[in-house]
Amino acid sequence: ARAHPLLTKPRTMAAEDTTPAELQRLLEVQKAALRERGPPSVRERERRLDVMIRLLLANEDALVAAVTADFGVRPREVTRFADVLMALEAFKAARAGVRSWCRPERRRVDFPFNVVGATNYVEYQPKGVVGVIAPWNYPIMLLLTPVASAFAAGDAVLLKPSELAPRTALLIARLVNGAYDESIARVVLGGPRTSAALAALPLDHLVFTGSTRVGKLVAAACAQNLTPTTLELGGKCPVIVGRRADVVACAKRVVHGKILNSGQTCLAPDYVFVEESVRDAFVKAFETADKFNRDSKERAEKKRQRAVAPPTEEVD
Repeated sequence: ARAHPLLTKPRTMAAEDTTPAELQRLLEVQKAALRERGPPSVRERERRLDVMIRLLLANEDALVAAVTADFGVRPREVTRFADVLMALEAFKAARAGVRSWCRPERRRVDFPFNVVGATNYVEYQPKGVVGVIAPWNYPIMLLLTPVASAFAAGDAVLLKPSELAPRTALLIARLVNGAYDESIARVVLGGPRTSAALAALPLDHLVFTGSTRVGKLVAAACAQNLTPTTLELGGKCPVIVGRRADVVACAKRVVHGKILNSGQTCLAPDYVFVEESVRDAFVKAFETADKFNRDSKERAEKKRQRAVAPPTEEVD
């Protein structure tokens, strides 16, 4: 099969680590822009979200081709549904909600201030610069979905994709860095040293998805600057099936959750505890549950087609 024209050739695929000095420069550029311009307007936040929505829609095939080239054996339908579509849905949801999320919220005024005409409300402000360090198993979705929330909040972002999906990382860097000014969003490339240098910066928030071992290192680095973190770390995911459960539905869901992305999902079932009275029924249902997995591919494709429908234009 011919490679997608947007994919970088293998001989130019390897990316050098972004230097700590360059990361520091980007952080200063983004923080300076927020200080000088102030919080972006709601309309500007909507524009940033719209840019990403259009970028994902226009480059869906190239993104799928990049992930396919990196993974080798991953079905394209999984990438469309679990990577591109999930990211797209996050930006569409943020686009639909950002205007209401930004509205000030009234709060009660206690005595004696309430009798003298005082008012009280909460006005939400951007945190500042948000860093994202993403893993390889969902190289598009886990890198970009935090950006939807950051853009809605008015934040700038520094993104570090996984070096273990190098073609995807390079393509995302090309697309995002070409669509946004560096004061708004920047994708930086490299390996563990780049991730460590990014975590060591005085960011305003850091989102990390990965192993518990690396998560501890990230948390320790962030603690030096009191950087708030959102850590999604590895773990075990048991399934408990009781005697009143719908064993057929449970078996289908366990099979689907375990097969999806070859089990490389944070919520993939690891083992099942089944009450003895329904054990045989569950085993039988589990053995015949593969038909559900095949049917789910058709449903996923229909959902994808609905999601990629052109967004409606809003008139100011």
